[in-house]
Amino acid sequence: MKKTEEELAACEKYQRILDAAVEVIAERGYFKSPVSEIAKRAGVADGTVYLYFKSKDDVLRTAIDRRFDRFYQQITDAFVTIEGPREQLEYIALVHLESYQVNRSMAVLLQTEMRQSAKFIAEFSHRHLAKYIQTVREVVRRGQQEGIFRKDLSDGVVAHCMFGTIDELVSSAVFTGRVYDAKVTAAQVIDVLLNGITERS
Repeated sequence: MKKTEEELAACEKYQRILDAAVEVIAERGYFKSPVSEIAKRAGVADGTVYLYFKSKDDVLRTAIDRRFDRFYQQITDAFVTIEGPREQLEYIALVHLESYQVNRSMAVLLQTEMRQSAKFIAEFSHRHLAKYIQTVREVVRRGQQEGIFRKDLSDGVVAHCMFGTIDELVSSAVFTGRVYDAKVTAAQVIDVLLNGITERS
């Protein structure tokens, strides 16, 4: 069903507010980013923000939720054609590593601002981190069942090691300005994760 011009305009304003919130908070910090500044950046009146969101917390939470919804949808779509467990892990690592290049403001927000709030960290851990870890665990378990990965290792430990490694690389890129070749780096992360650093005989 086609959306009316009014509905399209509303969707556009909604997205502009989300984008503006991410940019402003990444630049100024959460506590120094009033709704008025977000509205100004979005090109809307202050009251318009409250037509779509209950509070600044709600704007931030929605922006993060939508970011991760796209992340998981991208992985789900890709897994239709990427079937090997190792290749699937590499793809998850690739998309994670590319995140700071796709939207640096969101990367700054996730690596800094969100971690200064116990409430946001708890929400992130319960929702998005838990889903990320579960996604990796399922791939690892499938690899174990197929005899590709060792069965004596905890899939949960492997998943947390993978997230922690890539998260640290993203932090390094955000804070130092370092640019990674996401594809090469993702392959190296998975190689180290699966094979370690011991020279093969």
